[in-house]
Amino acid sequence: MKKVLLIGQDGMLGGELYNRLNLYKDEYEVYGTTLQTLDICDENAVLNKVEEIKPYYIINCAAYTNVDACETNYSLAEAVNGIAVGNIARSAKKVGATFIQISTDYVFDGNLDVDKAYTEDMKPNPVSSYGKTKLMGEENAKLAEKYYILRTAWLYGQGKNFARTMIAASQKRDEVTVVCDQHGSPTSTTTLCEIIEQIMKKEPNYGIYHSTNEGFTTWYDFTKTIYEIKGITTTVKPITSEEYAKMNPQSSKRPFNSKLSKEKLHSVGIYPSDYVDALKEYLKGE
Repeated sequence: MKKVLLIGQDGMLGGELYNRLNLYKDEYEVYGTTLQTLDICDENAVLNKVEEIKPYYIINCAAYTNVDACETNYSLAEAVNGIAVGNIARSAKKVGATFIQISTDYVFDGNLDVDKAYTEDMKPNPVSSYGKTKLMGEENAKLAEKYYILRTAWLYGQGKNFARTMIAASQKRDEVTVVCDQHGSPTSTTTLCEIIEQIMKKEPNYGIYHSTNEGFTTWYDFTKTIYEIKGITTTVKPITSEEYAKMNPQSSKRPFNSKLSKEKLHSVGIYPSDYVDALKEYLKGE
């Protein structure tokens, strides 16, 4: 039986993954930590926890994900998304654990032609504080030597997320405005959990793997799909990123192209579900 230390059990992804891994009673012995039970910014605390458990896998689902707040709280974002990942990675190396770090499409600038998708070997060039600190986390994760960095995008699940926000908005307004020129793959936490589970079972070559649902869309079309599935008649009005920035001057820059190629994932026999199918499944409970 393999011991798993799951950091960030209290988060949207971590909570679901913790519950799912606990179903594999014959395969995994799962230990979860929360913001209250482990300060990942404290290197000694991390090392003590890792040496106590001696896990086979360490999965880090903890992150500072408020993209706009990262601009005004850079030191906190750097500490949680960047420096703390190094604490975990060094501890993983010390006990020989394999480290699974969750990263993001924001490590790219999003200026790639929208007819193309980013591959794992393309050079990152983050344009936001969130992206910069997550890229620092990627570099620090490599200190573990045995590592998987899973870049995901447009994640939704339990708790506050885009789908729920749009459904709530439809109940208050006859018309909503949504950005129409940013492209990516909406990804359910369930799909990302499935990818993580497959990585743990298959143990492919270490490295970076783009990990989202299949298919691409825009926030505008994603909203229309949500409303169509739910039978919501609220009008969806498209606006450009430039128009949105003028309406929300405090917001940070988002990538125009967040398309992540899944070819490397396919090469190791992992095939995520289509984003529309995953969304339909998710919305059954909403």
